Amino acid sequence: MKYSGEENKIGGVVGAIRVVLLLLIAIAAYGMGIFPALLFPYMVLKFINLQDIFLILVFSLLLVIDYLILVFSLLFSSAFFINVFHLKYDKEGVYRKTLDDKMAFKFTAYFALYYPVYKLINLFSLPPIKSFYLRLIGAKIGKNVFLAGEEWLDPCLLEIGDNTMIGGRAMILGHIAEEKLILKKTKIGKNCLVGGETFIMPGVVIEDNVVLGAKSFVPKDMRLKKGKTYVGIPARELK
Repeated sequence: MKYSGEENKIGGVVGAIRVVLLLLIAIAAYGMGIFPALLFPYMVLKFINLQDIFLILVFSLLLVIDYLILVFSLLFSSAFFINVFHLKYDKEGVYRKTLDDKMAFKFTAYFALYYPVYKLINLFSLPPIKSFYLRLIGAKIGKNVFLAGEEWLDPCLLEIGDNTMIGGRAMILGHIAEEKLILKKTKIGKNCLVGGETFIMPGVVIEDNVVLGAKSFVPKDMRLKKGKTYVGIPARELK
């Protein structure tokens, strides 16, 4: 039988180990991801004389290519570590908000790898690349989904159907941190339009062919009915 003091000590040790592990995973993932983007200009500079104006123009174009190399390299590197270390937080439930909780650790490590890479992709809005990346790391994204930019998503707990458009700066959550860390799936159907700066809470189900107005707020576990239009804070059906 363990006393509460012993349990706290064990939990503290596990938490400390996981902090170190989190740092090592992040360093390894970003180190591997950045390496090709540094290698490319290093190799190019061997053949380009930057005292030539024309070659400076060529080098500036090559820097854009290097940005794309960086994006794809980090994309695959972070996805590799997320999948190899099984960091997907895809089990619904209620968890403690400490790193000695396995699911809380997965959630923290996942976002440490996913979110900076996703922000980098958003520098130049590239919806097909974003959808591809989200699928790699656990989201269920249909065909022809358009992600306008700067959205905040919970990929492991998100499902979006075909031909759906998500407006800029939308927040579609699958988690909420109250007294505990609560994880719950959020589903958006086919042929939906989600307006910019909407805030969708965990557990929401949006059926097919729904229009959700810009800056609307959808509370936890709400269901938006098929073919309807909703607006407001909180969201209400527009008659």
